[in-house]
Amino acid sequence: MKKLKLIIVVTIFIAIITAIAVYLNPDKDNVKQLEKKDFKSIEISSGEQVYTYNNYIYIYGKVGIKIIKGEKTLLQDSFSLEDPYVVTSYNRIAIGDKNGKVVRVYSNEGHMYTVNTVDSILGFTINRDGFLSVILKGESNYQIDVYNNSGDNIYSIKNISFNEGVPVSVSISEDNEVLSVSYIKTIGATIDSNIVFYSIQDGQTFGGVVKQNQIVGIIKFMDNYNIVCISDEEIFVIKCNSAKTAEQVKEIYRKPLNNILKDVAFLDGIGYVVCYGQPITKNENALEENTVVFYNQSGGEIGKYYKKGKNITNISANNFGAVLQESRLFTAVDKSGKKIWEYQATQDIKDVIFYDSSNKALIVTNDQIKIVKIDKVLLDKQIDENHTEKETEET
Repeated sequence: MKKLKLIIVVTIFIAIITAIAVYLNPDKDNVKQLEKKDFKSIEISSGEQVYTYNNYIYIYGKVGIKIIKGEKTLLQDSFSLEDPYVVTSYNRIAIGDKNGKVVRVYSNEGHMYTVNTVDSILGFTINRDGFLSVILKGESNYQIDVYNNSGDNIYSIKNISFNEGVPVSVSISEDNEVLSVSYIKTIGATIDSNIVFYSIQDGQTFGGVVKQNQIVGIIKFMDNYNIVCISDEEIFVIKCNSAKTAEQVKEIYRKPLNNILKDVAFLDGIGYVVCYGQPITKNENALEENTVVFYNQSGGEIGKYYKKGKNITNISANNFGAVLQESRLFTAVDKSGKKIWEYQATQDIKDVIFYDSSNKALIVTNDQIKIVKIDKVLLDKQIDENHTEKETEET
């Protein structure tokens, strides 16, 4: 009996050692091959970037833009830019040169309009309907122009002096009625921010919020007349009930920053996502470094993701959630903070983006886009180069 027990123990021991060896050496001949994943590919040049909206792919760079749906190229437009700057909203995309004088606006249906300016462009933003707001810098003052989705200049704020404040961020409400501007004003050694609201229809100022000793560098209208504002001290949300109501402007949410902000991204129709960095001070309200939090359009927390030991360096977000980059590891999480899948690359990757659904992604390298389906985990070795379907481009 003792001998039999010894044989059983030895057999179990050998089985365990074999299993460990198989796990640690998956490329051995006696191990079943990893499941190969077919993928479609689109060739791109090294300087091009990618944006997606549902199943539309926007490829843009210094020499032009291309919009693709499925196997069909919907638009291919050529231009020349030195340093492309891009803003997006749903299916709209605006592209121009930093400090340039031209902005081109596109939708998934094609080219919408082009704006040419006399003064240099400091920044611009676009809303869901394709309305564009542009900050211009003249010789001694600033100007803000608003264009409708036909490219008509429908409103301007002219001759903004340095003493009035420098416009650093603009946003247009989703119903195209309100323009909001964040001005930074320096008084002696102090820097204040003033967020002002204008009626686009009649040009009247109807409200504002002043933040003392803060630099409010980002403002963005949500779908519900809320505008998210991000400064070096806090994230806050202002309720702007339009220019037609009695209680027009009211701060409804405020979160002091106890951590450095590593990254912020907006999710169309949902809210925004923040990756928090190191705690600014030792505070019980500070989050662990590399905590990712999802917020709705009113500032309410709707999801959180944290895994000890991670060092997140980039976030790519859309309405399916966010893809978190940590070197060559990409983790996809939905807006509740639940992990959906992981992709482990063996080479440097420019970006990984949700595409058309939560389990499909675009893997963007220097020379191609790979469209793949990811269930839970995807390794580079699973993408079979011998079973590639090239996207055909039909114009």
